Formats: sequence, structure tokens, C-alpha cells
Amino acid sequence: MDKPKFIHNLFSRIAGKYNLLNDVMTLSLHRQWKKQTVAIAAKAIKRKDAKVLDLCTGTGDIAELWIAHPAVKDVIAVDSCAQMLQVGYQQLEQKFKGPPPKLQMIEADALSLPFEDNSFDAVTVGFGLRNVNDLLKACEEIKRVLRPGGILVSLDLGHPSIPLVDWLYKNILLKIIPIIGMFFAQDKAAYQYLSDSLKTWPLQKELSQGLYSLGFTRSFTKDIMLGTIAIVAAEK
Repeated sequence: MDKPKFIHNLFSRIAGKYNLLNDVMTLSLHRQWKKQTVAIAAKAIKRKDAKVLDLCTGTGDIAELWIAHPAVKDVIAVDSCAQMLQVGYQQLEQKFKGPPPKLQMIEADALSLPFEDNSFDAVTVGFGLRNVNDLLKACEEIKRVLRPGGILVSLDLGHPSIPLVDWLYKNILLKIIPIIGMFFAQDKAAYQYLSDSLKTWPLQKELSQGLYSLGFTRSFTKDIMLGTIAIVAAEK
């Protein structure tokens, strides 16, 4: 499978209903998880004119949270899917009644970011690292563009450490997701992938350790919803 092409086509198809599906599948809890993600990253910001990168931004809901942060001067939102960016920018224009402040949305590849070294005080990724073609390369690129002392915070699916919860999660809950995708977006295949992608996604502690191995420091994890969702953070 040509993963980059597959992912691009997948998100292009569901861009118009992406936010609705997220709300349905998580009962809108994803909004609170994203607020936690930004809050963790914001604690590491020491500057009053910070520049932040929201990678794999999708429709930009995490980027929108960064816009509201008083210490942030510039918000760069990057995604490889132009349709997702278009939908997100139109939604933000409606909310702000014009061009959203502080924000630039850029179509780019997470494996080859068009930014200089040491450019950002924080990088956030919401449910995106799991979809890149080369996780190691993506993490190396994030480290490259982070300033010394900057922080990466990734929010994504997790692996519950309690065996019963893990079994229920992977054998019942994740099998419901493609059905929801079929009902609301008429695209069962897209949401079957999102469920299947967990099979090759590392445990949250393994991802944290991998970031240590790349030279990140003070890496830590935070389990949400009994570990079915996980935040992994690491400082450069």
C-alpha cells in the first residue's frame, strides 16, 4: 500500500464531515483532550512572543486553541491534505468573522517541514503521528524545528495497560468506529483504517522511550480514558 497516497485520499474524502465524526465518536470529548494537550505544551513556553506549530492540523481545532493563548504570537498549522486545510480555514473564518489572527495554514509533508532549524517553541500533534509514513523521520523533523527547551506534545490513540480494558477497547469499541463512519460519512473503509492503524502504533511508553533515544529530554506520558487515549510529551 502506498500509505501517503492512501492517507491523503482518505482525509480528502472525509474532510467535510471530519469534525462531525470526531464529535460523534468521542461524544465531543476530543475537544477536552485537545485542551489538555495545549495546556501541557503551554506550560513549557517561556517566551511572550512564542511561535508554535500544529502538525497534522486537520481542520485546525488545536491551532484555534493556540490562537487564544496570550503568550503565542504566531501559529503555523501544517497538514498534507489541502481539503482538510480548506475546510478548517473556512470554519475559522466564520468563527472570527474574517481571517483568523496569528494563523498561517500551510500544506506540507511532516517528513520534510519547510522551516528552519530551531524555529518553534512548541509543536502539537493531534491524532496525526499515527498516520505518517515514517514515524522516526517525523520525530526527527519535529526535533529539528523545535528550539532548545521547546516541547513536543502528541495526542493520539493509546494502549490500555489493564488487560480487560484493552480487550474491550480493541475488540468492541474500535469495531464500532467503521460502522459509525459508514452511517455518518458513507465511508466505512476510511474509519476501518483509523481503527486498524492502532495495530502498528507503539505503546505510549514505547513512543516516549523512542523520543528519549532521539535526544529529547524529560519525556513523559499521560493516559486518558483508562489509556485508550494518550498524551506523550518530550522536551528538546
